[in-house]
Amino acid sequence: PLNDSAYRLFGRSGRKRRGRGASHGHQSTSWDKALAPGHRLRIPDDQMQFLYDAAVRSLVLHSPGEVYPGPYTYRRFWFRDAAYLCDAMLSVGLHDRVRRVIDRFPDRQDVRGYFRSQEGEWDSNGAAIWTIDRYRRLSGETLSDELVHAVSKGARWIHRKRLSEDLEAPHAGLLPAGFSAEHLGPNDYYYWDDFWSIAGLRSAGAILRHHGDNEAALQWEREAADLLAAVDRSIERTAADRDRPGVPASPYRRMDAGAIGSIVAGYPLRIWSRHDPRLLATVNYLMDRCMVRGGFFQDMIHSGINAYLTLHMAQVLLRAGDERWFELMKTVADLASPTGQWPEAIHPRTGGGCMGDGQHTWAAAEWVLMLRQCFLREEGNRLVLGSGMPAEWLRAGEPMELGPTPTPYGPVTVRIEPRDEDVRVSWEADWRGQAPPIEVSLPGSTAVIVRRGERSSVEVPLPAGAQRPAERVTR
Repeated sequence: PLNDSAYRLFGRSGRKRRGRGASHGHQSTSWDKALAPGHRLRIPDDQMQFLYDAAVRSLVLHSPGEVYPGPYTYRRFWFRDAAYLCDAMLSVGLHDRVRRVIDRFPDRQDVRGYFRSQEGEWDSNGAAIWTIDRYRRLSGETLSDELVHAVSKGARWIHRKRLSEDLEAPHAGLLPAGFSAEHLGPNDYYYWDDFWSIAGLRSAGAILRHHGDNEAALQWEREAADLLAAVDRSIERTAADRDRPGVPASPYRRMDAGAIGSIVAGYPLRIWSRHDPRLLATVNYLMDRCMVRGGFFQDMIHSGINAYLTLHMAQVLLRAGDERWFELMKTVADLASPTGQWPEAIHPRTGGGCMGDGQHTWAAAEWVLMLRQCFLREEGNRLVLGSGMPAEWLRAGEPMELGPTPTPYGPVTVRIEPRDEDVRVSWEADWRGQAPPIEVSLPGSTAVIVRRGERSSVEVPLPAGAQRPAERVTR
């Protein structure tokens, strides 16, 4: 059985922990109870299926109360990591675990409104507020007054933390220099912090509007737009200093591996459109200059091949309809250990770990989210189905399924059934209100738009390259 309370109560020394989260007695939870009832993935790739199942269990094991990106070195809390881990847990229906995590957020907020996991990380407020809003949108649950108040305080902190727009410098109006996501390099004015803050301000506006405070909602929506404009000005102002297009890690950096942080504007935050030329130029730079053995190689601090950052690139490419996403996904699958785990950084020669924990839960979360996006992703006010169905899966001719997975409109189960001449894509949903528009968009096929609630299945022609080879008849 899964001993959830033992992980919570005892540290590496075996001594009992004190404080919040401790309890008397011993509780043992079975895997059947720990995993979301009914959720399943079914694909015709045994390796990727195994990795998905292992990743979901890694998320459960590393969320005994708080959520941790690793079992040893990283057995501590970061708002940054929690944003991705909670999003992945939500995607498989582990709402109770995520609620348990976000209910602790106010305890980590200081009197200034700063959500502090480590000092000097200016992405934390945006990540915390975005995660709270993601829970609200995907679960459909009402937030407590305490959480709403914490969101308001957190948004005010972002407003006060911003630098003056009157500065005669490329960082005017941005967040101060900090070390933030430490894989980006030493202290700098990272666009990563700004993008997370924009997302957090937008989420604060959505939360407060949902709770009836339209005046405060408008304030934070305008603040988000103002910060985004400052980022755009900074990028444009420094564009002439770069020898190739793309967005570096900060206005004072050349294009290097740290630019991986700037694609957060496309995934997971969707601040920029999926075809934004700045976003795609950044990914193309990384694909051209920062790859080793088919994976993204980070050459500073977290030096090694990074599975989770490779999947960030795959997500941007998938969203843009660029079929290179599947090659990145296969690379990450091949980098996994025999037990279905990824180290934070992978040695390019040995294939073993060379940085952080050998069981990196952030990487597990990215694998779960990657598979979800293959079947279903959110784009504007619609749901896009099947955009990540590679030809080799369709060629196998086996039914595929994901769900139920929560969306802002209610939980959805997606089924994809390849047939001799076409593919049947169907969905079963428990909409919380009016059904959203559905776009069925298999790679290589013309997208089919289904208006709100019009039907629940479509047939599309089998994409080129997905035909099964004809059976040979022998005498």
